[in-house]
Amino acid sequence: MRPPILAMSALLVSLSLLGACSDGSEPSRSAATSSSTTVAEKRSGTFRSLTYNVAGLPQGINADQFPEQNIPQISPLLNDYDVVVVQEDFAYTDLLRADIDHEFQTEPHPGPAELNPIKREGAGVGDGLNVFSRFPLGDVERVPWTGCGAASGDCLALKGFAATTLGLDEGVTLDLYTVHLEAGGEDSALRGADLDQLAKRLADEEGAVILGGDWNLNYADDPDGDQLRGFLEETGLRDVCDVIDCGSDDDVIDRFLFRSGDDLQIEPTAHRFERDRFADAQGAPLSDHDPLAVDWRWTDQD
Repeated sequence: MRPPILAMSALLVSLSLLGACSDGSEPSRSAATSSSTTVAEKRSGTFRSLTYNVAGLPQGINADQFPEQNIPQISPLLNDYDVVVVQEDFAYTDLLRADIDHEFQTEPHPGPAELNPIKREGAGVGDGLNVFSRFPLGDVERVPWTGCGAASGDCLALKGFAATTLGLDEGVTLDLYTVHLEAGGEDSALRGADLDQLAKRLADEEGAVILGGDWNLNYADDPDGDQLRGFLEETGLRDVCDVIDCGSDDDVIDRFLFRSGDDLQIEPTAHRFERDRFADAQGAPLSDHDPLAVDWRWTDQD
């Protein structure tokens, strides 16, 4: 859905405030692998995941971002990962999907005119959240945050979380989320409300769960750190970097959180930002966020 021409310029200017960025450098790893085996009568397997804010706002919103050129370069690189969760997949979702070969893909948000459960007036785009997977996906549920920050332009979108199930093997599933919290330095209270809303949802989930996304929170910041640690304590989730030594990347806003269930144990085995791979010919990053890859091992406890 496109807004009227007279409103487009104002919408585009406001949307420029939606993103947030991360920094640093880390070597990459190649080709995705996925397997399922039976060990001591327990099924187990591995898979490789990626969370990536693809900076898919319309070209010209951010002077240093070039999605029309960059997203076609991102698309084939996603094939090295078994499960990909993305954020800011707004204006170029067809380009992002053009060269991916994942069998299972969520349908893009249809736009606020068709799906706007909170009836947010003035929303110009959907949630920008999608999943691409080599494993079967269940139905996707898109839940926008109930609040938004006008100062950061977030009220122009329906940011929130999208939830689905990931079928690792016959009868073996986990809950998978892609998440995008509110941006803006002055919106810490709104991010706290986002976490409260998400925690209430997770209280109804009893099985294993993985959440990847752009959290817009750093442990080192106040009150972000207390909010994030409180969220982990309340939900029983763990940050991958609490399990694996992430070095200088242990407090980047793009992160995976997880917890096992009674019937399925999951554990991260590797964490790395794929900065070198997701770069153009001149070495410039393809997004203002770095793509985070995490490898997982799962074991069926039944």
